Amino acid sequence: MSWDRDDARVFGARVRALRKKQGFSQETLAHEVGVTKNHMQLIEAGRSSSAISGPPSNPRMSTVYGIAAALGVHPSELIP
Repeated sequence: MSWDRDDARVFGARVRALRKKQGFSQETLAHEVGVTKNHMQLIEAGRSSSAISGPPSNPRMSTVYGIAAALGVHPSELIP
């Protein structure tokens, strides 16, 4: 199994939904995780660059765990 564009989009959608449910802005979540707001925007969009046809986002495990911790969930709840 490999990480693909659909996985990146599902991951991003889950992060966005949980972030909004918790009442966090992208900037606040990004700060908690230790990434930039732009990086968080790209993660939620499922992209690794601003190019729409660019490669899917592929966040580091430390970022995945940081997002999960900030949102109070287990990382497995974020990963498709």
